[in-house]
Amino acid sequence: MESIVETVMQKLFSEEILHGPMKEIEERYPQWLDEHKTSLSKEEHERYSLQYELIKELNGVYENDPRNFTWIVDLMQKMQECGQPPNDILQDLAPEFGLWNLD
Repeated sequence: MESIVETVMQKLFSEEILHGPMKEIEERYPQWLDEHKTSLSKEEHERYSLQYELIKELNGVYENDPRNFTWIVDLMQKMQECGQPPNDILQDLAPEFGLWNLD
């Protein structure tokens, strides 16, 4: 059973599925952080900045070592600890889903 779960997770976190959306989020994050700098609390800004750094690191893994599943899972867990990326960014990526207002 454990190997089935690991196989499913490897597929979900694969470069083919996640790298494109993560790359788009990475590209949008700097402008979003700059635009919202004054409206975010210090804690929120730090959390989103950390999440942005983790996304950049994840994209680096996808580009340089995409088979390093352990590193990818570790980064995904750290990103999840930061919470959901900003709704504005997610909505821009897939507005048709309308699932982004989950706060």
